[in-house]
Amino acid sequence: MTERLTVLVVDDEPDVRWVLEMILRRNGFTVATAGSGDEALRWLRAVELACHIILLDAKLSDIEGVELARRIRTETSCTAPVILVSGYFYKDDSVVQHSLRTGLISSFVTKPFHHEDILNAINTVLSAALSAIPMASSP
Repeated sequence: MTERLTVLVVDDEPDVRWVLEMILRRNGFTVATAGSGDEALRWLRAVELACHIILLDAKLSDIEGVELARRIRTETSCTAPVILVSGYFYKDDSVVQHSLRTGLISSFVTKPFHHEDILNAINTVLSAALSAIPMASSP
Protein backbone atom coordinates (compact mmCIF):
# COMPACT_ATOMS: atom_id res chain seq x y z
CA MET A 1 0.00 0.00 0.00
CA THR A 2 1.32 3.45 -0.89
CA GLU A 3 1.58 6.00 1.89
CA ARG A 4 -0.73 8.98 1.41
CA LEU A 5 1.05 12.29 1.64
CA THR A 6 -0.08 14.67 4.36
CA VAL A 7 -0.52 18.36 3.57
CA LEU A 8 -0.92 20.93 6.34
CA VAL A 9 -3.09 23.84 5.20
CA VAL A 10 -2.56 27.00 7.26
CA ASP A 11 -4.99 29.82 6.50
CA ASP A 12 -7.09 32.05 8.75
CA GLU A 13 -9.97 32.15 6.26
CA PRO A 14 -12.24 29.11 6.84
CA ASP A 15 -13.53 29.17 3.25
CA VAL A 16 -10.02 29.06 1.81
CA ARG A 17 -9.06 26.21 4.17
CA TRP A 18 -12.17 24.32 3.08
CA VAL A 19 -11.49 24.81 -0.65
CA LEU A 20 -7.87 23.72 -0.31
CA GLU A 21 -8.88 20.72 1.78
CA MET A 22 -11.43 19.62 -0.84
CA ILE A 23 -8.94 20.03 -3.72
CA LEU A 24 -6.31 18.03 -1.88
CA ARG A 25 -8.58 15.25 -0.57
CA ARG A 26 -10.05 14.73 -4.06
CA ASN A 27 -6.51 14.24 -5.30
CA GLY A 28 -5.56 11.61 -2.74
CA PHE A 29 -3.85 13.66 -0.04
CA THR A 30 -4.41 13.43 3.69
CA VAL A 31 -5.12 16.96 4.94
CA ALA A 32 -4.67 18.67 8.30
CA THR A 33 -5.71 22.28 8.77
CA ALA A 34 -4.78 25.15 11.07
CA GLY A 35 -6.47 28.54 11.30
CA SER A 36 -3.51 30.40 12.81
CA GLY A 37 0.24 30.31 13.05
CA ASP A 38 0.02 29.35 16.70
CA GLU A 39 -2.25 26.41 15.88
CA ALA A 40 0.09 25.29 13.08
CA LEU A 41 3.11 25.33 15.39
CA ARG A 42 1.20 23.38 18.07
CA TRP A 43 0.16 20.80 15.46
CA LEU A 44 3.68 20.44 14.05
CA ARG A 45 5.18 20.03 17.54
CA ALA A 46 2.58 17.46 18.62
CA VAL A 47 1.92 15.39 15.53
CA GLU A 48 3.39 11.95 15.29
CA LEU A 49 2.67 11.52 11.59
CA ALA A 50 4.87 13.13 8.99
CA CYS A 51 3.79 16.34 7.33
CA HIS A 52 4.98 16.24 3.73
CA ILE A 53 3.96 19.68 2.43
CA ILE A 54 2.73 22.90 4.03
CA LEU A 55 0.41 25.31 2.22
CA LEU A 56 0.87 28.55 4.12
CA ASP A 57 -1.08 31.80 3.83
CA ALA A 58 1.22 34.83 3.69
CA LYS A 59 -0.95 37.00 5.97
CA LEU A 60 -2.38 35.28 9.01
CA SER A 61 -4.20 37.08 11.80
CA ASP A 62 -1.47 36.28 14.34
CA ILE A 63 1.75 36.16 12.27
CA GLU A 64 3.19 36.81 8.81
CA GLY A 65 3.53 33.63 6.76
CA VAL A 66 7.24 34.11 6.06
CA GLU A 67 7.92 34.54 9.78
CA LEU A 68 5.88 31.41 10.49
CA ALA A 69 7.96 29.52 7.91
CA ARG A 70 11.12 30.62 9.78
CA ARG A 71 9.62 29.51 13.11
CA ILE A 72 8.61 26.16 11.64
CA ARG A 73 12.26 25.58 10.66
CA THR A 74 13.71 26.74 13.99
CA GLU A 75 11.09 25.56 16.49
CA THR A 76 9.97 22.22 15.07
CA SER A 77 11.60 19.21 13.44
CA CYS A 78 9.47 19.70 10.31
CA THR A 79 11.45 19.88 7.07
CA ALA A 80 8.45 19.73 4.74
CA PRO A 81 8.52 22.10 1.76
CA VAL A 82 6.47 25.26 2.26
CA ILE A 83 4.26 26.64 -0.50
CA LEU A 84 3.34 30.24 0.26
CA VAL A 85 -0.18 31.19 -0.88
CA SER A 86 -0.97 34.90 -0.98
CA GLY A 87 -3.44 37.49 -2.11
CA TYR A 88 -1.15 40.17 -0.70
CA PHE A 89 2.22 39.41 -2.28
CA TYR A 90 3.05 38.70 -5.91
CA LYS A 91 5.75 36.36 -7.16
CA ASP A 92 8.09 39.25 -8.03
CA ASP A 93 7.88 40.87 -4.55
CA SER A 94 11.27 41.04 -2.85
CA VAL A 95 10.04 39.12 0.22
CA VAL A 96 8.84 36.24 -1.95
CA GLN A 97 11.95 36.23 -4.14
CA HIS A 98 14.27 36.28 -1.11
CA SER A 99 12.31 33.46 0.55
CA LEU A 100 12.50 31.37 -2.63
CA ARG A 101 16.24 32.04 -3.11
CA THR A 102 17.10 31.10 0.47
CA GLY A 103 14.91 27.99 0.41
CA LEU A 104 12.63 29.21 3.19
CA ILE A 105 9.73 28.56 0.83
CA SER A 106 9.76 26.12 -2.07
CA SER A 107 7.02 27.63 -4.20
CA PHE A 108 4.52 30.48 -4.39
CA VAL A 109 0.87 30.62 -5.50
CA THR A 110 -1.11 33.83 -5.90
CA LYS A 111 -4.70 34.16 -4.63
CA PRO A 112 -7.14 33.88 -6.17
CA PHE A 113 -5.91 30.57 -7.53
CA HIS A 114 -7.22 27.86 -9.82
CA HIS A 115 -7.29 24.31 -8.52
CA GLU A 116 -4.57 23.44 -11.04
CA ASP A 117 -2.29 26.16 -9.61
CA ILE A 118 -2.22 24.41 -6.24
CA LEU A 119 -1.78 20.94 -7.72
CA ASN A 120 0.96 22.12 -10.10
CA ALA A 121 2.86 23.76 -7.23
CA ILE A 122 2.62 20.57 -5.16
CA ASN A 123 3.71 18.38 -8.08
CA THR A 124 6.66 20.67 -8.82
CA VAL A 125 7.77 20.63 -5.18
CA LEU A 126 7.40 16.85 -4.96
CA SER A 127 9.33 16.35 -8.22
CA ALA A 128 12.15 18.56 -6.94
CA ALA A 129 12.25 16.62 -3.67
CA LEU A 130 12.37 13.28 -5.49
CA SER A 131 15.12 14.42 -7.83
CA ALA A 132 17.20 15.49 -4.83
CA ILE A 133 17.21 11.94 -3.44
CA PRO A 134 20.41 10.15 -4.47
CA MET A 135 19.73 7.06 -6.53
CA ALA A 136 21.44 3.83 -5.48
CA SER A 137 23.78 2.54 -8.14
CA SER A 138 23.10 -0.93 -9.47
CA PRO A 139 25.68 -3.69 -8.96
